[in-house]
Amino acid sequence: MTGPRRRPKLAIVGVLVAAAATACGVPGATAAAPAPTTIGAEWRSFRADVTGIRPGSDDHSLLVQIALPGKDPGCVREPRIEQVVEGKTDIRADVVYSTRPAAGGCQDKVSGQLRLTTAEPIADRTVILNADTGNAWHKLGAGWSHCDSRGTCAPPADHCDPAWIGAAVSAAGADSPGTTRACDPAWLVLDLRKHQGEPPSRTAFRWSDAGWTSFTQARTAGCAEILAAERKFPVALCRTLPAPA
Repeated sequence: MTGPRRRPKLAIVGVLVAAAATACGVPGATAAAPAPTTIGAEWRSFRADVTGIRPGSDDHSLLVQIALPGKDPGCVREPRIEQVVEGKTDIRADVVYSTRPAAGGCQDKVSGQLRLTTAEPIADRTVILNADTGNAWHKLGAGWSHCDSRGTCAPPADHCDPAWIGAAVSAAGADSPGTTRACDPAWLVLDLRKHQGEPPSRTAFRWSDAGWTSFTQARTAGCAEILAAERKFPVALCRTLPAPA
C-alpha cells in the first residue's frame, strides 16, 4: 500500500437516530435526557464497531454504519473517521469515538453513520477499517460486503452466498442485515428495515451481470405486489411468504 497520510474530509451524516442523538449528548439534541449514571471525567478514544458500508452520493464517498455505546448523557462525543490512507488497491481508515468510563452506564448500543471521503475515486479498492484486515470490505455489484478473510475477494459463484446478499443489503441502504425470505440463482427476496423505528418492507431483486438489483418493494404477504412489478418472478418463491417482519 502506498500513499501519503492526509487529513481526512468527513462529515457526520444522518448524525445519529433521534433517540441516539438525545441519549448520547450529540449537539443539536433538544429533548430532555434521563439522569446519567456515574461517569468519569476523562474522555478516551476507542474504535467504533463497524456494522456496514453503503455507497455514498458520489464515487469519492462511502457511508460507514457504526454502533456506539449509549444511552446515558455523555456516553459518546466526536464520532469520526481519521487517519485515512489511500493506496492503489486499498483504502485504510480508523473509525473512532470518545467516551468516558461509566459505572453501569453506556451498555446499550445506538446506531450512527459517518461519511468517508477520499481524494481519488473509490472504484473497486478494498476498504479496511480499524486495521481489521480479516473483515475487509469489498465492492460486489452495487453494494459492499465482506468476502474473504484472507483480504482478497473473488466474487462467489453462488448468488445466494452471504457476500452477495450482504452487498444487496448495502445497496438497498438498510440499517440492518434483515431477513432472507427466498433466494435462487435469479431471484432474491429480503425483508429490510431502512431506518430504525420504521416497519420492515419486502424488497425483491433480480440477478444481472452486476449482481442483485432491486425492482420492487412490498408490504403484504404472498405474491401480488411482486408479480405486479415482475410477471416472470417464480410464484413458488412467494406463494407462502408471510407479511414482512
